[in-house]
Amino acid sequence: MMIGRKMKALLLTTLCMSLAACSSGGSGKENNTETEKPPVVAADPFGRFDETVSVSLGKAMSVDVDLPSGETQENNEYVRFIENELNVKFNYDWQTADGDPYKQKMDLVIVSGTTPDVMLVDEAQLKLLVDADLILDLTDLYEANISPELRAVFESTKDLSLASATFDGKLMAIPNSSPGADAMNALYIRKDWLDAVNLPVPKTLEDIEAAAKAFIDNKLGGGNNQTIGLIGQQDIVNVGNSIFGFDTIFSYFDAYPELWVKKDDGSVEYGSIQPETKVALEKLRDMYADGIIHREFVAETGSSGREKVIAGRAGMFFGPFWMPQWIMIDNLKLDPKAEWVTVAAPLDKEGKFKTHTMSPTNSYLAVSKKMKNPEAVIRILNHEYIIDQTRGNEFYIDKEVRYNRVNLPFGHMMAPFDEKEIAVAKVDEVLAGTRDYNELLAHEKIQYDRIVYNKENPKKDLLAWAGTLTVATTREMIQDNVVKVSGAFYGKTPTMNRKWVNLKKLEDETFIQIIMGDKPIDAFDQFVADWKKQGGDEITSEVNNAVK
Repeated sequence: MMIGRKMKALLLTTLCMSLAACSSGGSGKENNTETEKPPVVAADPFGRFDETVSVSLGKAMSVDVDLPSGETQENNEYVRFIENELNVKFNYDWQTADGDPYKQKMDLVIVSGTTPDVMLVDEAQLKLLVDADLILDLTDLYEANISPELRAVFESTKDLSLASATFDGKLMAIPNSSPGADAMNALYIRKDWLDAVNLPVPKTLEDIEAAAKAFIDNKLGGGNNQTIGLIGQQDIVNVGNSIFGFDTIFSYFDAYPELWVKKDDGSVEYGSIQPETKVALEKLRDMYADGIIHREFVAETGSSGREKVIAGRAGMFFGPFWMPQWIMIDNLKLDPKAEWVTVAAPLDKEGKFKTHTMSPTNSYLAVSKKMKNPEAVIRILNHEYIIDQTRGNEFYIDKEVRYNRVNLPFGHMMAPFDEKEIAVAKVDEVLAGTRDYNELLAHEKIQYDRIVYNKENPKKDLLAWAGTLTVATTREMIQDNVVKVSGAFYGKTPTMNRKWVNLKKLEDETFIQIIMGDKPIDAFDQFVADWKKQGGDEITSEVNNAVK
């Protein structure tokens, strides 16, 4: 059939590239003459097995599958393609809803020891599997079977992903890799509200405060205290994916709560206890007292805040690049006259915009020691990555089915850490006429098409409008004045497993009480002393040893 021929041609091209890389040493690293292990023999990363290989797994079932009638997450064109290409057969031991039900089921499976061949687990579950000696060391299998394309994905994380799955020098699972842009928050603001009060798009923190005050004073979101200048929520910082958080205000002051940061002397310290964090908290305290920050932020969640933005009550908020499709598109359905813009703000006195990045990894694909032909897992992932990069659009080309990663056998997120920034740069080159449209990947073509359509037909297609604003947000994050601060450590230590919950509770309660004025700013100093005494110093020592 047409999809088989087209996809096979693409994969054969990839295979040729893979073989060329393998013949020249694969990773390009020199052999370690000190190791006692025999050299890894490179395999065909897309190679078909002579005999059918059975692959058992548990499946997290999603409600958002978007498949034709009769097709399921277990049996669809994506699954059948991989089965046919590799001569594998997927068998599903059990199924649950995704999210907490899947996690709970996986916990029970680990305790019972009745593991399937392949398991998608979180960090804590991975450690349990390692401690119970239930899973394979994948070090050699990875080196022999990984495709050059997928190897490049993990290298884009500066090896952070692989390191998080490595125990005593052994790779015990294949980590996921998420785009780092998820962690960087821009400022979204109602441009029509700014025009109504005759103010420019904010650049500085003072500009943000002035705009919020003007929005509230002029009751642009409704009277009776309905207008929200800057909406927030109870989770004031989230290094992974912050929605309505104050992360960007902290980073303005060179403060990075929840991030393990490297100091000038090479040591690693916890960002939440640094003096810069106290300065940022004092500013947030003043903004709250002045009514700039939403008075009920402590009761807000991402979902409840979303409803307020959609209803037209909020003038500004911080969030990642995908917020337009999650929030503003629904706001425009209710108020077509709403105008949103995005900007990297606030800028510091040197004109720099500072933001944190995140760990690229939060889930792992582990392989049972009982599995026969475990190299099949790596080869399946190689195929999944190629399909995912083309967005799978050709599989159901005649049925206009939207591609969704959850319909792949594993559905493991694997994307270059800088995927979003690369895509926007390439799209901008096509817009400028310096790159050919046909050089774009499928998802990049979608971005380009939406921008062009929205420019010619403003707001006629809200998905195109939201896509245009999404690209504009990422574009803000690739400017020369953007400073991205990465953590020195994203894992967990033994003492963290015992004490982190209480330490995090102490931090969250203290910070919120300071911002709301329930505690004086100097309560921060007592928090630092208590944090260090109650296990923080021990954890800091473990983190530094782990980094070394």
